[in-house]
Amino acid sequence: MFRAPLTPFREATCAIAPDRFVEIDGQRVHVTRAGKGKPLLLLHGLAASHYSFRRLGPLLEHDFQVITIDLNGFGLTERPRKAAHFCLEHQAGLISRLLDTLDIGSCDVLGHSYGAAVAARLARRDPSRIGRLIFVSPASTFDPLPWYLQTAMGREIAYQFVRLFLSDRHRYRLVASRAFHVEGSFTEADAEVYRGYLLVEGIRSTWNGFLRAMGDRSFPGSAYENLVHPVMLLAGERDGIVSLDKCRLLAARLSDVLLEVIPDCGHSAPEERPEEVAEAVRRFLS
Repeated sequence: MFRAPLTPFREATCAIAPDRFVEIDGQRVHVTRAGKGKPLLLLHGLAASHYSFRRLGPLLEHDFQVITIDLNGFGLTERPRKAAHFCLEHQAGLISRLLDTLDIGSCDVLGHSYGAAVAARLARRDPSRIGRLIFVSPASTFDPLPWYLQTAMGREIAYQFVRLFLSDRHRYRLVASRAFHVEGSFTEADAEVYRGYLLVEGIRSTWNGFLRAMGDRSFPGSAYENLVHPVMLLAGERDGIVSLDKCRLLAARLSDVLLEVIPDCGHSAPEERPEEVAEAVRRFLS
């Protein structure tokens, strides 16, 4: 069966401007910055990248300095090899180092899906640096890993199936489109960008690293414990990935939270309903 080749990292990034990379401990981390005002950091979800904010970012640049980072394992950030680099604590640590390098003393943070858990962990790790938090369809629970994914052999066999899945552009788009409810918000061209960022050398390390992180039964829900920061939680009315009920359950655990429901929206509000998200962000951060 056909397997799409993996793009070497150097080739995947050769056309990207050098100033969009920050080197941290020898690792090239992809960052975008646009706009002026108080810094607002945008954190993407699993199997996504800065591309998830291509519609939302420009709507916020008039009011904020908008910063995106490709988290470990995704987008145009150099893939680490160690499994420990994919846990929430290490992702949060990478962001803290990045903010130090960019000389950003404090910022607000918007996290989408898995990115919300990273944002929460960052706020707990560095509470004085983080102001307000915006969680969009936040991932707070995962089903337990099946037994076969808890062994090295099982992970390797599953990885081979993942490679085959990513090699089939039509099947990939069909599955990935489940994260979108609004028609036309996830085009064939969008799917190819998403797929291309996944088919970069280092995907095996990413796969193994995240499976190890997900093997911890407290992942990712423990990230939200004892949060003291003000939170706005945006839930998609038609979200088939993180249901409205799950969002309400998480909201009930938070001490200072504003829950808003975006009508007729799926899991990917920054792409499906960017205007509504931008307006909610402005209201909350004003």
